[in-house]
Amino acid sequence: APSAAALDDAVRNMRIIAGKCLMDRTAPDGLRDDVVGAEHDCRALIEAWHQRGRARYAMTVRFAPTSTPQQLAMAARVLDDHPSVGFQTHLAENHDEIAWVRSLFPQARSYLDVYAGHGLLREHAVFAHGIGLDADDRQALARAGATVAHCPSSNLFLGSGAMDWRLLQDAGVNVVLASDVGGGTSLSMLRTMADAYRVQAMHGHRMGVWETLHACTLGAAKALNMADQIGSLAVGQTADLCIWDVAVGSVAVQRDSLARDLHERLFAWMMLGDERNLVATWVA
Repeated sequence: APSAAALDDAVRNMRIIAGKCLMDRTAPDGLRDDVVGAEHDCRALIEAWHQRGRARYAMTVRFAPTSTPQQLAMAARVLDDHPSVGFQTHLAENHDEIAWVRSLFPQARSYLDVYAGHGLLREHAVFAHGIGLDADDRQALARAGATVAHCPSSNLFLGSGAMDWRLLQDAGVNVVLASDVGGGTSLSMLRTMADAYRVQAMHGHRMGVWETLHACTLGAAKALNMADQIGSLAVGQTADLCIWDVAVGSVAVQRDSLARDLHERLFAWMMLGDERNLVATWVA
């Protein structure tokens, strides 16, 4: 049955992409499912919610260590039957996790190869983190048209490591921003943008505000195969908009008064802003 929150989202006509979290091993009692039951649940949820209003379904593997090979294959089978359904999971978040995956899937060349070997490395798939990837992984992601979702606040809070944005982009991988708020500290994309700058600065990459904004607007929409609907202010797009004050508080207002151009004003907003700057949110 749908939750009260899901019903509220439907009433408000919000764009929501979500799915049942798949885990059939190495997880606590009460959270594990099984392949047959999980497949039944996913197909029933797709029938009930996918493309109903502005809702879309995403096959959601928690991450490779919590799914058996049989469950991973099931997820690919459902995706093959429903090409418009999304896929999301985690990938190479830290070195201990990578070693764990190697022990569970000794036949796989890498963590990413586990997903590839089960038919889950595909166009518009979204893989969170992507910290411990090698050149072959980066090339495979680019060839598939998959996306890595950089989760900087989570990586900083957990001490997971620092994903290298430029290495992925230079290989042709689409990179976007995400909160991973289970490990992160805020759902705010503005705060996530500021954390992304800090993490990438450690790699010597000083992200500009245009690059960073693109990663959580049009770049993210392209990753989800929805750039024809959301992510920009083009004519015909759905008006899902956040309206921001560029500077709130004495420090930010003083810094804004010294800005020499629009990029400088918005860079200061990205680094100094928070929820106080949000004026309004418009849905559809």
